[in-house]
Amino acid sequence: MPKELAEPPPTANRWPSYQPMVLAFVAFGFGIFLDRQMEFAWVFSFATSWACLLSWFLFRIAIGQSNHVYLNRISSTLLLIGLIFAGSFWHHGRWNWFGAAEIGRFANAVASPACVDATVVSEPRWMVVDAEAYEDGSENGLEDKVRTRLVVRVDRIRDGGRWIDASGKADLVIHDSATHVKSGDQVRVFGRLVRSSPPSNPGQFDFQQFYRAQAKLAFLHAYDLDSVVVLKPASWQGAQLLSNLRHRFNQITWKYVGGHEAGFASAILLGNREQLSRTRRDSFLETGTVHLLAISGLHVGILAASFFLFFRIGLLSRRKCLLATMLFVFFYAWLVEFRPPVCRAAILIVLFCAGRLLGEKNFSFNLLAIAGVIVLLLNPSDLFGLGPQLSFLAVATLTFGRDWVFWPPPRDPIQRLIASTRPWHVRCLNSIGRKTRTAILVSGLIWIVAMPMVAYRFHLVAPIALIVNPLLLIPIAWALYGGLGVLVSGWFAPFVAYMFGWFCERNLGWIEWMIGAAQSVPFSHFWTAGPPTWALIVFYAGLFLFAVYPPSRLSGRWIVGLGIGWLVFGWVVPDQVGNFQNRKSNRPLVCTFIDVGHGSGVLIELPDGKNLLYDAGSFGSDEYGARSIAGVLWSQRIEHLDGIILSHADVDHFNAVPHLVEQFSIDVVFVSKQMLSSDSSAVKDLFSALKLNKVKIKTVCQGDQLFEDSGAKLDVVAPTEFGNSGNDNSNSVVLSIEHLGRKILLPGDLEDEGLESLLSTKPVDYDLVMAAHHGSKNSQPKDFMAWATPEFVVISGGSQRVNDQSAEPFGPLNRRVARTDRDGAVRFSIGKSGKVGLQTWNDEPWR
Repeated sequence: MPKELAEPPPTANRWPSYQPMVLAFVAFGFGIFLDRQMEFAWVFSFATSWACLLSWFLFRIAIGQSNHVYLNRISSTLLLIGLIFAGSFWHHGRWNWFGAAEIGRFANAVASPACVDATVVSEPRWMVVDAEAYEDGSENGLEDKVRTRLVVRVDRIRDGGRWIDASGKADLVIHDSATHVKSGDQVRVFGRLVRSSPPSNPGQFDFQQFYRAQAKLAFLHAYDLDSVVVLKPASWQGAQLLSNLRHRFNQITWKYVGGHEAGFASAILLGNREQLSRTRRDSFLETGTVHLLAISGLHVGILAASFFLFFRIGLLSRRKCLLATMLFVFFYAWLVEFRPPVCRAAILIVLFCAGRLLGEKNFSFNLLAIAGVIVLLLNPSDLFGLGPQLSFLAVATLTFGRDWVFWPPPRDPIQRLIASTRPWHVRCLNSIGRKTRTAILVSGLIWIVAMPMVAYRFHLVAPIALIVNPLLLIPIAWALYGGLGVLVSGWFAPFVAYMFGWFCERNLGWIEWMIGAAQSVPFSHFWTAGPPTWALIVFYAGLFLFAVYPPSRLSGRWIVGLGIGWLVFGWVVPDQVGNFQNRKSNRPLVCTFIDVGHGSGVLIELPDGKNLLYDAGSFGSDEYGARSIAGVLWSQRIEHLDGIILSHADVDHFNAVPHLVEQFSIDVVFVSKQMLSSDSSAVKDLFSALKLNKVKIKTVCQGDQLFEDSGAKLDVVAPTEFGNSGNDNSNSVVLSIEHLGRKILLPGDLEDEGLESLLSTKPVDYDLVMAAHHGSKNSQPKDFMAWATPEFVVISGGSQRVNDQSAEPFGPLNRRVARTDRDGAVRFSIGKSGKVGLQTWNDEPWR
């Protein structure tokens, strides 16, 4: 056979081309990781990095072009160590160095009145609100359904009658639709200042670290339009250009796309995901298509490719098209305010175009590593963000698997000649087949690689995404093309804009219909505790080694075998071990009072392994309460609840249950007869959700005993079978728990006649009591404490409802009072010997 027609040798185990930036990226990222975990002194990191980098530079000059192996290894080692400590120093500065007048230093964990002068540095974005909790973890009451959010740079803050210089950025949330504020304006804000708080429960998302990574340590809340006064409009016309442009584009989108899909279109084109309700966003999450809502590499890639192809069709040369595409991507990143997902995608695309200009045909790991270093230089905390991790993971997966995922044309000239002579319809079908295969493989490969990380972070696995994502590639591309047409033609050609808007709306409607249908498919998604941390590290370390170290690559059978082995021993077995630990008998009795804001949620872990909840709700925020409770359950690797006891018909004691019943299997829910007969629409919705998920509902009253074989005694103390004539609170289910001579009392919101009835009985010496009605005066705290004489008291309430004055009646010197608003989750345990212990999450975090 002629040499030019011979098949190239297999490349499975060949070393890749020289890609030094991969090691540089790993070293720089490792330094960032070390500093986050160990917090090196910046002087040490700075001195070490410069010493090693300078030594490397001088060493390279000394050895010149020497090929001596050991000298080159010494040189490379010095460089890598220098990069490690350079990463450590860079992260340390961005993570710790805030000015002495940083606005976060004036803020407290509880929101307090503040007057601040600041400059608006972002476009004010309105957002739909359907979960009444702040993103910093603090809670609020019922508010309006539309808010405006923007970023301000603080100039000064008022302290009594004088102004103090201040600095730093903060998110300003205006609890109304504000149209009078523009980017670049100098404003005076009369509102409430609150510090971003760390997680108050195990398993809870850390908003403090999330916002600290963005150099934001505080939030401002203004509750009406008059609270934000424009002192001076933007003096530089260009300062308002971006804000006005984004505002105009958003108006055009809502005008010409219209209907139910305008918010969806604004999300995928301009990044205004806040304009979609949480319910709609959750449907994307549960079908594994949430990436469609973020302007990710997929969106930017589709738009950039269409831009390139449009001008490539005879209009511009290939070189000019690549340059124009780079400018377009930069403009689009600027238009969406250089948001991190778009910024990452823009860097990758610009580097890809630059590589093509320099003759690089494919996107290599070297270019990906350069992009990674640039991203980490812009914000080193992106190393720990799920968005950056998934973005680079997806690109790395496609970079590694491009040779078989994208099914390149045959190398044999004879085969290419034969393929070119086939009839047009055969060539067309073959092309469609190749593209369909590619879409399925790309979607499936990325899903498999990202699935452990998504399950670890979101506790969700959505197999339906393997089917849905390939089907949505064409409509999302068409929707983006239609939306881009709307943004361009909406300025000067209304009729054309309506046509593009109709086209965009139809495709987005099809996408949402597909997602709704996929969500209703049985077993389309399921909730899980996810793999443990060590298994996640093993999985991605193995993938990295497999990708960058060719001798580690094994045959397909070995890969499948190792994958199944990891799934069994890294995920299934730890899950079963966790279930066994949770279910084993003769364990301590533990009550965890979860911080749900103003509400109640108590996890009861019984000695025989059963797990119960007493109440599950949060005032005004069912989502916040459900996330807080679910986080605690996932952190304990609890996937099943043997029962939930609901004290009464107030929403702050049960509104999280409809969410929990979708994520966890639940045997039975206990309620009073009074709650069962309630006319409340929220209660009826609760029972409908329970029946839909086939959860049993049982009534309880005074004298009933629950789970008699649990190793502990659970007695229902109130209400009586016929209840009291008072309100829902007076008919609260009061639960008494006794184990090894120790007693716990959970009274719900007991007050009025119900409380009087309880206090008229013989006093009982309890070890721990949860304050009735969140410590309200109506619960007669002094009389209640005199009747129960507890050693420990837990007040479950929000920071806006509980304070030192309201907690004072509970706390003589010989009694310890814990508050979920101040101490976070509270854990009370009764050991095997009867010894009691109380921990608070903010002071003594537990695993």
